[in-house]
Formats: sequence, structure tokens, C-alpha cells
Amino acid sequence: MKFQRAVSRALIAAMVAVLMLLTGCGPDDSPEEQVRKFIKAGEEALESRNIGDVKSLIAEEYADDRGRGRRDLVALTARYLFMHKNIHLLTRTDNLSFPAPDQARLTVFVAMTGRNVSDLDSLLNMQADLYRFELELVKRDGDWQLVQAAWRPARGEDFF
Repeated sequence: MKFQRAVSRALIAAMVAVLMLLTGCGPDDSPEEQVRKFIKAGEEALESRNIGDVKSLIAEEYADDRGRGRRDLVALTARYLFMHKNIHLLTRTDNLSFPAPDQARLTVFVAMTGRNVSDLDSLLNMQADLYRFELELVKRDGDWQLVQAAWRPARGEDFF
């Protein structure tokens, strides 16, 4: 009987672990892991051309130094998706910090291309637009959202 209970508990624990992996972000994820999953969700939303998913990652109060709000950023993103049939991204995160428990600042280097980029070596052999993004995120109701961003062209050496 004890053996059966132990097996049942182990099975339940295994199912819970699998469910947490499938949902992507468990309660035990560190803030750094949560932010990295946020960046991955952004990559996937852009590559799949899902403007609704992109919009959900941007806070209502988003504002940048060029006077753009959330609506402007979504429109800019939609225009980029419309102009580029295929979008593949390779990202590198740098300078991740947490000024407060619910606030993150980071730099993300992004290579944007029309072909799949599996790693840095393949990037060397193709044409890509390289950007440096300075991002500020806030965590509300358990989810990270973008509240501020600035970007500029990056250099190839920023990726290595």
C-alpha cells in the first residue's frame, strides 16, 4: 500500500512538472528566466507574424523617446511584417538588470533576415539587418510587458 502511494505521488509530481514545462513559465522561474522567456515569446510572435501576440507583450502605457505610444509601436511592427514576407531573428541578450523586483532593463541585439539563422556562424554568410534594442520591462499580474524601448543599428561584433 505504501509503495502504491509513493508511486502515485511520484506520478502526480511528474505530471505537474510536465505541465509546468508545457506552460513555459513556472512559479519557480527566476526573474532572469522569465525575462528570457519574454524575449523568446517576442521572437516567436514576430517570426510567426502574429501581431496580436506582439501587442500583448507591450504595456498600455508604453512610451519611447520619440513620442511613440503602444498604438504607434504596434503599427510600426505591423508595417514591418507587411513589408517582409519572411522574418527570422537571432537574438543575444546583454546587460540584464533588475532595478526593482518588478522592473527589468536589458540590451537585446537582434539580427533580422529573410532566411533561417540557426547560429552566429550562419549569420556570417548572409545579409541581415542588425539592431541594438535598449528595453525596459515591468511585471504586472505575473507577466512581463514592454514599457519603453530605444533602438539603433548594431555592428556585427556586437553579436560575438
